[in-house]
Amino acid sequence: MSSENTAGSSGYKKLVSNTLLFALGSFSSKLLIILLVNVYTTHLTRAELGVNDVIQQIANWLIPIVTLTISESVVRFGLDKAYDKKQVFSIANIACAAGLAGLAVILPIVAISGVADKYLHSYSLLIFIYIFCASIKLVYSNFLRALDKVLLFAITAIVNSALTLVGTILFIVVLKMGNVGYLWSIIAADAVSTMFMLFSARLWRYFDFKHIDRKLLRMMISYSLPLIPAQIMWLITNSSDSFMTTHYLGSDRNGILSASYKIANLVSTVYLMFGQAWNMSAIMEDKSKGRDRFYSNVFHLNQCLLYILSAGCLMVCAPLTQIWMGRDVWESAMYAPILIYSCIFSCCTTFMGSIYLASNKTKRSLVTSLVAGVINITLNIILIPRIGLFGPPITTVVSYIAVFAVRAYDSRSIVPFDLRLRKLIVNCSLLLVMTVVSVTQHISGTMHTAAMFLLPVMFAVILAMNIQPVWKAVLAIAPKKIADLLLRIGEKKLIAAGVAAAAFAVVCWYYHIVLTASCLIAFSFAAAFGVMYGKDMIKLGGAAGIFLTLWASWGAAYGCLALLVLLSLDYIRKPDGVTSFLGCLCFIGTAWKIGGAWTGLFSGVVILLIATVTHFSKAVELAERAYVKIKNR
Repeated sequence: MSSENTAGSSGYKKLVSNTLLFALGSFSSKLLIILLVNVYTTHLTRAELGVNDVIQQIANWLIPIVTLTISESVVRFGLDKAYDKKQVFSIANIACAAGLAGLAVILPIVAISGVADKYLHSYSLLIFIYIFCASIKLVYSNFLRALDKVLLFAITAIVNSALTLVGTILFIVVLKMGNVGYLWSIIAADAVSTMFMLFSARLWRYFDFKHIDRKLLRMMISYSLPLIPAQIMWLITNSSDSFMTTHYLGSDRNGILSASYKIANLVSTVYLMFGQAWNMSAIMEDKSKGRDRFYSNVFHLNQCLLYILSAGCLMVCAPLTQIWMGRDVWESAMYAPILIYSCIFSCCTTFMGSIYLASNKTKRSLVTSLVAGVINITLNIILIPRIGLFGPPITTVVSYIAVFAVRAYDSRSIVPFDLRLRKLIVNCSLLLVMTVVSVTQHISGTMHTAAMFLLPVMFAVILAMNIQPVWKAVLAIAPKKIADLLLRIGEKKLIAAGVAAAAFAVVCWYYHIVLTASCLIAFSFAAAFGVMYGKDMIKLGGAAGIFLTLWASWGAAYGCLALLVLLSLDYIRKPDGVTSFLGCLCFIGTAWKIGGAWTGLFSGVVILLIATVTHFSKAVELAERAYVKIKNR
């Protein structure tokens, strides 16, 4: 095997293994987003959602300045075997500490002056703590990547997600701290995650502040400094929408815009799993002989995956918004499709940005990012006052298309990879039609029926056009048993099943009774099968399915009542402790939903007293029997 092929083969294996590990960590974050969106929209007002979004954007803007984007240098120089990792990590800590010290001086002055009260909302101290914890966590997590401890990086992401979930429930749901609770949940999770990394990887071994390599210091700073304005430009592109919407339309409307980003972020989140691994592979493969072919093949897979993901999100955008985020922010489904479309160009642009990082040409990243920033701000000023919330999504699309065009031309002068322009134009045109259909169905009621048929059909077309590279990648990384099973089923059958399931989901959303009836029939059969054959898990699963279906369709009271009836019938047939316990819970839940919290609590107390008396009587009876036996002996 030639050296070129060998290098390429090892590069693909490393990219695949790292992608899977990053996916492990990113999955927890994606699951966290799904779990928390409903919590935020239920326990926080639209205005609070808008304020939180602005505060988080302020922190995101300040972190690159405070840290001097030194975390990017940590990955670039830490992965390079020519440099001492102790020096890389120590320099990163020094740069980060200096930036945080500067922020500690400037932020109180800004807060006292009152010039930014509209955006800081008297949260300046919490914002500083938020930035402090987030900055340290960013540097330390990137150093784990430089150490090639990708598994520990993924585990840390899972730990962080779990801590954020616990903190959100504690601070927002239980303690009802509102915006302050939102910030503290993230701060606490970042702080504990940083300590977890410090002790798990024993990172203190890499502290060496006595002998700082000044030449490496200058190299790392010169590498990272151009990335500060570059990242700020990207943040302007991403977050100026929030600031300008707040300025022109108010925090309430910005809350709707913030919700519309949630569906689009699913595409970006899935891409992030690949993008983090690609960033490392681009650096490590920069000097390999098979670099150009490697970049071309990876970009092709990157394109196909993005087209399929975007088409899938566009197809289910409306039902997913209603189920996931609730009626209060239902309007966001009108703007989310445009933002999903922008993710195609955003992710491709990020892919090309890795070429600048790998080749030490970070100044080009700055220049190309300026294009997006200037276009975004200019169009927002023009469009938001005229067309309202449609302005920011349209501006985002135009900005990303412009910077994509610039980087597609410029980055290929460094690495001449195949852009596959014809494939790009065809797929983007089809996705644009899906976007228009998805948006107009909310404007015109007559488009609902057309959308019901057009969206699944166009998703099937895009899936068929792009599935082959993804299919090969799945077969290459899947365990042998799973790969053999997939081959036996066949690519065409899997595609047909996927399209049929997606079409059924869309039809069910437009005609809710179809979904409700189908689910109730399926879960009823499952519960009956479990009862007939003594399969308790299947029985309980079917009952839980009936409960969730009725809850989603008509409310929790109907779900609790239906489950109570089912468990009562099952208890009469065959009494047991589990059925009795679940029946009591359903009785309390039914009373709670119908009569209120005090009624539910009263029911619980009565049930507890009855259970205590019942068990006490049985205990006395057993004691009497034992006494009689002993006496007779």
